[in-house]
Amino acid sequence: MIDWEKVNIDDFTFKVEGDAVVESGENIVFPIQVYHQDGTLAFLKSIPIRADFYSQLRKTTDWKEALMNIFKQRVRDELCRRLKKQSVSIEEKLDLINLDRQSI
Repeated sequence: MIDWEKVNIDDFTFKVEGDAVVESGENIVFPIQVYHQDGTLAFLKSIPIRADFYSQLRKTTDWKEALMNIFKQRVRDELCRRLKKQSVSIEEKLDLINLDRQSI
């Protein structure tokens, strides 16, 4: 199990599941598996890319590298969100819940 309070973003890598890429409406959805450095699967993330953007991207040189950079940034954004969420203490979460109840 990952101790989210003791990790940083650089402790993670990701893998694109190329066989599971699907078209969904106007998007192409890429399933991403994010792993902690100890080999533990941290989470799965679906990253949608607009089909017209993807089509244009494929016509450029080094399009695969550009696509991986997009994935890397989206995974980093998700990791930041998760690390920030995990860094809030239970006491702070309870205080926030109580504040929400007072406003009802």
